[in-house]
Amino acid sequence: MRSRSESTLAIWLVCVGIGLLFLARGAFQPYAFPLFEHLGNLSYARIALILNGYVLAQSICAPFAGWYTDRTSVRTALATSIVLGLVSFSIISVHPKFAVSLLAVFVAGIAFVLGKIALNTLLVLHSSADILRRSVAKRATLLNLGSFFGNSIAYQMTTRVGYQAHAVLLGLLHLPLAIGLAAPRAPIAHEPTKTWGMASIRRLCKSRDFLSDGLRRFALVLPYGCWGTIIPKYVIDQYHSNEKVWVVYLTSLCTTIIGAHFLAVYVSAQLYRRGFKWEWWSLVSVLLYCAGLLLLMFAGHPVMLCIAIIVFICGEVLMTPCFDETAKKHSRDAEMGTCMGLLHLVDGLGRLLGSAFALAMYGWMRNSNYQGLYWPIVVTAFLVCCSALHLAAYALAKGEAIAGFEPVFALPGYQTQDVVILAGQQDDVTL
Repeated sequence: MRSRSESTLAIWLVCVGIGLLFLARGAFQPYAFPLFEHLGNLSYARIALILNGYVLAQSICAPFAGWYTDRTSVRTALATSIVLGLVSFSIISVHPKFAVSLLAVFVAGIAFVLGKIALNTLLVLHSSADILRRSVAKRATLLNLGSFFGNSIAYQMTTRVGYQAHAVLLGLLHLPLAIGLAAPRAPIAHEPTKTWGMASIRRLCKSRDFLSDGLRRFALVLPYGCWGTIIPKYVIDQYHSNEKVWVVYLTSLCTTIIGAHFLAVYVSAQLYRRGFKWEWWSLVSVLLYCAGLLLLMFAGHPVMLCIAIIVFICGEVLMTPCFDETAKKHSRDAEMGTCMGLLHLVDGLGRLLGSAFALAMYGWMRNSNYQGLYWPIVVTAFLVCCSALHLAAYALAKGEAIAGFEPVFALPGYQTQDVVILAGQQDDVTL
């Protein structure tokens, strides 16, 4: 049995490690377009394809990353993530041509999802459900601080030193992730199994409760796919400078710090006690995402840009189910990585489709007479798709209830029949 102090140390080291992981991603993703424009002189379409490859790797390779974590160890998976991240960006700094960059960024996406699953697995195994519920706001703050500082470092590097040095730094930023290797081993009951783990995958895929939760996550991350992809590019085009991207991430950080404690804990709890249902919170989150995107029509004014980002991030902190708590609800300790891999597959596909659609529409409309209709068209498509997906998730959950297994959902820190899903931050927001 692990001591409480040992588990506390592991949790803090893992949380810092996740913050450093998002620092590395925050230094890359928002600046992908200017990075490859300067290094490889690539077109918009090719850079969009590279960026979608980064998101695609985090989706289709997530089940393998989870399987790899379960079959080896958290430390082995994290060390592999560090090596892949270092090598991928080192290659880009030396040879930034399209085909090589596409492959290297795909490997960088694998490095990110492998590191995230490894660290999340260690975090969940060391934490009780109560600790996860009470610490979600603090963990979200650490994650967003990492992302913000990564963005700040990237802005200073690109403006003062240049993009080749920035690419080298992107690889080196994976080295501090080694702090996670110092965390005590997870308190699992047995050594990692050597089987292929197909029984775990079949069990999860046959659970309507798990599929319902997964479908809601898919709906929630569709509009969120614009974050870190088309939103930075749109802002750069509006101001013809990278400077406002830093402002966007500063606004996001401040909104997260306040919103994670106030909106996701206090306001949501008050409304929940008055009968607000979990399914409604999910839809409110989607509506806030879409409202924030629609307000970007007025992003040419700095104040309106900040307001749009605040509304968008409020949707994030209000009711995005906490990733690690969802995994803890549906998975046993020995299959935690596999469960997280499947959830990452769902999340990644949702973000990929949302990102690909928004990027493709922007590439088609940005120089046309209909450019002013870009955000209304994109938001309308998201609203229609997310509404349909929520109806399908409701039907799945209702079918499970009819079969005799009543699914229960609750807000963060407010327990109903001992089954809880936390509110927190997505992919790029939950620990």
